Amino acid sequence: MKGTIHKCLAALVKEEYGEDAWKKCLQSSGFEPERNFALTEDIEEENSINLIVESAKVLDIPLKKLFDQFGVYWCCTYAPKHYSFWYVGMKDAKAFIIKLDEIHGLVGKHFNNAKPPRFLYHWTDKNQKVLKVEYQSNRKLIDLYISLVNGLAIYFKEEIEINKISEHEVELTFDY
Repeated sequence: MKGTIHKCLAALVKEEYGEDAWKKCLQSSGFEPERNFALTEDIEEENSINLIVESAKVLDIPLKKLFDQFGVYWCCTYAPKHYSFWYVGMKDAKAFIIKLDEIHGLVGKHFNNAKPPRFLYHWTDKNQKVLKVEYQSNRKLIDLYISLVNGLAIYFKEEIEINKISEHEVELTFDY
């Protein structure tokens, strides 16, 4: 996993819970308490997942709550600051969600060892209000994807109904 995920998690935890809490999260997951991650640094998948899981434990919150906080922070604070170019021309969450597979494809092509999840899309209605999304990743982080979709809804000030169908598929219903 790329270090940008870890940098975002660090910023979120420091802002919401304090610097000492972040140091405890790092230590609990086997990292040095002063560890700083580079944006494009490669971090072992197992260590990355462990950092996320251990952070929820240290913060004494459910993993889903940490995912939800991360989704909002990534979409509304971190990504607009570090990846503002991806937001250019995006008029709504639907457009951004559909563009996400292309973005991840470019990231995978241009950064060594990047393996972001990929997505397949299928509209289930003629008005393009209901979108079935197939999440393609071995990481088993579809719940984090759902939290990120919620973050996009907040960023664009929209309502999106999200129905988790399986560990690899969600249905998104847009109100427009």
